[in-house]
Amino acid sequence: MKAELEQIGIEATKRSFHFFKREAASFTSFWHYHPEVELTFILNGEGTRFIGNSIAPFSNYDLVLVGQNIPHNWASVKHNSLEKQRAIVFQFGATIFTSFKECEDFTALFELAKRGIRFNNLTEAIVTRITHFEHLNSVQQLGALMELLQLLVFHEDKTLLTTEIYTYHHNQKHKIEKFARVNNYILDHVDQKLTVAQMADLTHMVPQSFCRWFKQNSGHSFITFLNKTRIENACHLLMHRNIPIQEIAFSSGFESLSHFNRTFKKYKHQSPRAFLRAHTVGFQSKKA
Repeated sequence: MKAELEQIGIEATKRSFHFFKREAASFTSFWHYHPEVELTFILNGEGTRFIGNSIAPFSNYDLVLVGQNIPHNWASVKHNSLEKQRAIVFQFGATIFTSFKECEDFTALFELAKRGIRFNNLTEAIVTRITHFEHLNSVQQLGALMELLQLLVFHEDKTLLTTEIYTYHHNQKHKIEKFARVNNYILDHVDQKLTVAQMADLTHMVPQSFCRWFKQNSGHSFITFLNKTRIENACHLLMHRNIPIQEIAFSSGFESLSHFNRTFKKYKHQSPRAFLRAHTVGFQSKKA
């Protein structure tokens, strides 16, 4: 899959912003960026979210604001569920409300969003504004978007996703396309053996140059990126598949159970078995 600058084209429409619902069997790998700010709400789905150099899980009611030209991608975990993955997406220019003095707080929010913002523990008011949005007329939607952004400005439980030193040179299109090809290849083959030599061949580079280039573009070494992605995949399998931990390790691309256990503990600060116990208890308490 080839990813590059996504042309939103708001200026060619009669709207000042884009709003749409995304529904699919799964969210496939699509590493891309655009100059518009994007607010994405996962109504139903689970997988791994990539925002700049942030690699983290997503699930139902995940809400993230992505700033201008920050590469991003939501990739669903592979499983046999027949349930559709659903997302609600808003896209708009960062200057959409600059002529309104009442909306000055939005500018600071959009500036913060250049690192990507996840909004935790959503209030009922935020969720209602998003889920009822499609039933409003165009004028009401504009007002509702302003109300939603105002709620997000004052929502205290926020997490910044990318590291402070992360930067991205969005004007170098050929670099984006090459990294997108590698990124998508990794996500599509995360359960298989992947080596620096393979990736170097894919990008027509020598291994040493590939490693340097990959870290510049992802913010992680290739091995760190690969292991983080594999561990997130394993976490989803642990929570949703009743299969042995050894099988989960192999299904996530690890060649030995000992390597899987060490890597899991490094990134999750607990063993796979402890993670499974904690999330099984949490899941059962939610059902109760």
